[in-house]
Amino acid sequence: MGEEPSSNGAVPAPSSASGHQRCRFNLAPPRHFLYPALLLLLAEEPRHGYRLVDAVLRLGFGPVDRPSVYRALADLEADGLLESWPMDAPAGGSTRHVYGMTTSGEQQLSRWMHVLVEGRVALDHVLDRYGAVVDAPISSNGHRVAGPTA
Repeated sequence: MGEEPSSNGAVPAPSSASGHQRCRFNLAPPRHFLYPALLLLLAEEPRHGYRLVDAVLRLGFGPVDRPSVYRALADLEADGLLESWPMDAPAGGSTRHVYGMTTSGEQQLSRWMHVLVEGRVALDHVLDRYGAVVDAPISSNGHRVAGPTA
């Protein structure tokens, strides 16, 4: 009965009887996670930009393209949160840069992780409440009997 996720992980919103979606929302992986994800990866070790694309994808927050990663790296560098330095260019290739964290980047990453922890606490609360509803017994009239609410 439920919709299957698309290739990017989004689950389409159900349609009304008329076939129109009134709320027009999709369930999808979190957005705006690219900046903290890049800082986290660079906190682990300095890396080339091209290596960051695959590493971000392995975090599992949906698709990301190379231009988006390089734009985010430029933004983070302009804000003083990371720095880059050139490496020797491969024969016939362009100069590659390695990116690494700055002290300001470490501080910002810590602030972002604090926000994620707070968000996880709220999400855990929502998931606990949902679990209580899903696991609630069915009444004689066929409706779920909700457990206590907080």
